[in-house]
Amino acid sequence: MAHSATQAPPVAAASSSPIPGWAKFGAIFGVVSALSILTWGPIGVSGTYPRFIGAVFRRLTPGLAHANPYLEKMGSLIKPETFLVIGLLIGGFLAAKLSGDKAQGAEYIHTGETSTAKRYRDAFLGGFLIVFGSRIAGGCTSGHIISGITQLSVSGLIFAAGVFATGIATAKLMHKGAK
Repeated sequence: MAHSATQAPPVAAASSSPIPGWAKFGAIFGVVSALSILTWGPIGVSGTYPRFIGAVFRRLTPGLAHANPYLEKMGSLIKPETFLVIGLLIGGFLAAKLSGDKAQGAEYIHTGETSTAKRYRDAFLGGFLIVFGSRIAGGCTSGHIISGITQLSVSGLIFAAGVFATGIATAKLMHKGAK
């Protein structure tokens, strides 16, 4: 349909493609991460656990704690990462309580998991191994991916690509096996 010189062409809606919520929160997260790195330095959560163990050892057996070079290197428990871990725990708890959804039952993924107690045991053991591995690797996924990518670190980008590729492949294999 042609428009005459006196007739204005139709105006497209100002926000014909609104920015999705995940993109807005992603941008906010990126800015907050960058400010955090500028203010405090790179962050991660796996260092909080040995700092916690160090704080307990310093309280119970100060000589043993001070003789351990790793615990001395990790330093005090009062670090920004500690508050990040506390915030993650509080946020997860509040999200679960405020959502109003009833907690789902534990899934028995492995053949040896025949009870909820065994499922929780396996989850704890898996979490422990992840933290142990992250300390051997010099950092966890939040340190390598979040801080690394925010700083445009090549190792962070490669690690993130590896994590996501492995996660996608594992999910596809597990989904195929569930059918």
